[in-house]
Amino acid sequence: MSRRRVPLVAGLVFVLGLCVLPLTARAETTPVPPNAATIDAYATVLRQYNPHLPSWQSKELARHLLVNAQRFRLDTNMLAAIVSVESSWNTGAVSYAGAVGLGQLMPGTAAKLGVDPYDPAQNLKGAAKYLRRLLSSFASNPHRYELTFAAYNAGPQAVKEFGGIPPYGQTQRYVLKVLRAWHHLQHIVHLPANAFLAAKLKTADERYWLGDSSAR
Repeated sequence: MSRRRVPLVAGLVFVLGLCVLPLTARAETTPVPPNAATIDAYATVLRQYNPHLPSWQSKELARHLLVNAQRFRLDTNMLAAIVSVESSWNTGAVSYAGAVGLGQLMPGTAAKLGVDPYDPAQNLKGAAKYLRRLLSSFASNPHRYELTFAAYNAGPQAVKEFGGIPPYGQTQRYVLKVLRAWHHLQHIVHLPANAFLAAKLKTADERYWLGDSSAR
């Protein structure tokens, strides 16, 4: 069997797995603005994934999550799902292959991203930056999320080589885990009703002082 045909067989099994996922797990939303209320909401969720996190650290990680999701124009729950699957928010996680920290960055990848993988804040920034690069590279593909998650796990070269999700059981299971975690987070993160209000007011105010009449 040629290498180009392998993904079609493996892909059939993978697609059957995707059928059990609600479609709402595959749509991006606006990044959540970082403020005291949203940080507290995400800190509570992070402690569900890692009960050993001290309250102060869960809030610090939640702040970095929100800031980096906004900085790199990512759905906050998508970035949170990647980290939840990769490390369960264990800042000291190290894989058998040598991947490090929250986003399980390989040292070589971290170096290219310009971050220290052993520093939790920089690791999270690197994971967000890498995720944005992958999303951008697959932006025109209707299956961009699945391909992005597969590339995060197996590397973008493997996805390009096989013309889709590689026929690796571990990678296919990983993509399903991230999609499920993404959907789960959309349901367990409880944001206050005014979570986006301050950000909208700030944006409108800035537009007003810049002379944009639509803000009036």
